[in-house]
Order: sequence, then C-alpha cells, then structure tokens
Amino acid sequence: MTTIEKIETPTEGGLRLHGNKEIEHHSQELGFNVPEMIFGNNYLRLTHLATGKAIELRALDALRLVDVSEDSAKSVQVSIAGNWSEAQKRKDITDVIKPFDWTYTTRYTGTLANGLVFQTGGSGIDYEKLKVREEILFFDENVLYEDDLGDNGTSQLAYKVRVMPSGFFVLQRFFLRVDGVVFRIFDTRIYHEFGTDLVVRETSERECSFDEVKRKVPKKKHDDEDLSLLNNIPFVDSVMLGARVECATASLH
Repeated sequence: MTTIEKIETPTEGGLRLHGNKEIEHHSQELGFNVPEMIFGNNYLRLTHLATGKAIELRALDALRLVDVSEDSAKSVQVSIAGNWSEAQKRKDITDVIKPFDWTYTTRYTGTLANGLVFQTGGSGIDYEKLKVREEILFFDENVLYEDDLGDNGTSQLAYKVRVMPSGFFVLQRFFLRVDGVVFRIFDTRIYHEFGTDLVVRETSERECSFDEVKRKVPKKKHDDEDLSLLNNIPFVDSVMLGARVECATASLH
C-alpha cells in the first residue's frame, strides 16, 4: 500500500512564502543568494507503508544541487555567447552574475529515504495506461521555488500529483526562461501502479535557444506575434522537442 502526504501552510491569499529571516538563513546555509520566492513549507512525500521506503520533493534539497563552482558563472557568460559584450552594458544582467548558477538550474529528482534506491534501466512509464480515463481520487500542484532573475526571465521548480484507483503519477518540472538567451525544461516523472512492487522514474532534459522557441509562436492578424506565449509553460513545453530521457526503477521489497 502506498500513501501520499502533502503538508502546506495556507494563509489568506495563498501559501506562505519564507520570510526574510528564513531566506537569510537559507542563503547562509547554501552559500549563495537563494530565489526570491521559496515555498519551503510545500513538499510532497510518497511513502510505502509496509517498508517505510519514501521519496520526497523539497525546495531546499533541490537548491543544494545548484552549481556553486567557479565555472558556473562562466557558463552563464558562455550561454550569452556573442551578445556578451552587449550584455555587459546592461546592469540588470551583470548585477546578477555571481559565482554560482544564478538561473537556479537543478537536476534534482527527489530525496530518497529509508532504503529506496533507483537502478537505471527498465522500459519506462506506460503512458497508454495513463491515458485511460479514471476517477481522480486526489490532485494537487505546488511551486517549490521561483525567481524572476532580475526581470530577465523565470526560474521555477514545481510539481503536480494525481492519484487514481490504479496508481499515482507525479510530474516535477524545472522551467527556465532567460529572455533573449535560452529555455530549459528538466522533468522528473514518477509512476507507481498499485499492486506491483516497482516505482518507475523517468528524467528528461530539454534546452534550446530563446529565438528557436520564439520562431514557433503562431502569427496573429497583421503578422503580429503573441509573445505572451513565451511566458506560457505549456506552450513552451509543446514546442520543445528532442528530450533526452533516462529511465530507472526502484523495488518496494
């Protein structure tokens, strides 16, 4: 049997953001300026009651995987490439260049507990089963952290979870948009079919230039473009193809 536990702290107007003292503490702990919005009270925990094996999705654990090496700042400069000399003239960009990955890119795939171990391999998630219409017993979605990158884009880590009579499915997505530079989508999908002893995890990475996605924005009347779609994560997801997918499985024995 598998249970899902989600804890949140609702307030009037939404979930509570971590305050200044908490943000300062996190920055000192991690060694870099953390995102401006951390929903640290949001987390998802999936627990197998018979064995206690569990996987969790947590903001701070994800931020611990942000690159803090000296090369991380250089990689940002390389990403801007030929436009770097122009970018240097823009204080709004140069002010955020730090000796860490200021885009908060993370390859976090979850925090494992009590002996849960994933081994690379397997056939992946059976999406045909997920297409079968079933009653949704539970659904939720939450943001773990978000930052507007000094008004230069968006960096967001969020998750969705749904539980059906046949099993549960989780999508955690890291989304990055740096205006004029790059888009990234790093997904982690977790699926378990009730009555089986396996948990399946798929991770995928996609990255392409800002202009490549912009060219796929449909034309409107008078040949105008609806550039608001560049802020629409489902649209960007639909036009970014060629994901590199890795599959893994974990036993519940």
